[in-house]
Amino acid sequence: MRKNENELVAKIIDDPVFSWVMEQDDNCCKLLQAILPELNITRVEFETQKRLKFHPEKRGTILDILAYDQKGRVYDIELQVLQNKFLAQRIRYYFSMIDQNLLMSGGKYRDLPETYVIFILPNDPYDQDEKYYEFAFQQLKRKNPLVLDTKQHAIILNASGSIGEVTPRLQGFFDLIHDKISTKDEFIEKLNREVKKFGTDPGRRKELMDYQMRLDDEREFGKELGREQEEINAIQKLIKITRQLKASDDFILKQLIANYGDDFSKEELQEFIKKNK
Repeated sequence: MRKNENELVAKIIDDPVFSWVMEQDDNCCKLLQAILPELNITRVEFETQKRLKFHPEKRGTILDILAYDQKGRVYDIELQVLQNKFLAQRIRYYFSMIDQNLLMSGGKYRDLPETYVIFILPNDPYDQDEKYYEFAFQQLKRKNPLVLDTKQHAIILNASGSIGEVTPRLQGFFDLIHDKISTKDEFIEKLNREVKKFGTDPGRRKELMDYQMRLDDEREFGKELGREQEEINAIQKLIKITRQLKASDDFILKQLIANYGDDFSKEELQEFIKKNK
């Protein structure tokens, strides 16, 4: 059931809330400092909801935050609510779009800067309970692998993790994602105040309502896909069992129509039989 406007509560993990909060003061810079303290970031320029599209007929994308620091390093920060089973491919795609954006602006491939694609997730996509995953290209089948320095860094942050070390400020941000304020860090308290400020602004609440409706639609679509896949698996299993009993294709089709004819056409069921010989 969808929430009405009076039931809405703004949270940092909500896309419009996160973008707006990061636009305030130096919040974006401080978050990057918390994630990557070793880089000594002192200043960033950034855009929120940055659209990257290079041809009217080609697929584009929108980055939550695209930032550049004082040394020219590039950061894409994505705060995600829904898990994505193709997370690795999505990260690869984002790297390619960022590189293309730089090259289309007149840069040369030899000058491509250090680039960080950072996904912040409420839950662990790998079920390893680690807080901080970082990936890079390296040689395979070697005891001491060489690293292929593409200057690309893929970082996945798990706000529910308990293993590994992150800065206290980043841990405070993780807690904020889960609606907990367990730190006296003034930056985290400031973010929390700004989240609440967003939630009390009538215009912003309308934006939040629209976002929640889109999110509900995506979740429902995901459930429908899941239910459809369960039925497909059941159909394939039934075909396999009846084939083991030496049943004819006509008999199998009648069984499928009787059990799944409301959800799949006769032609679709015939195609299942054809593909599962």
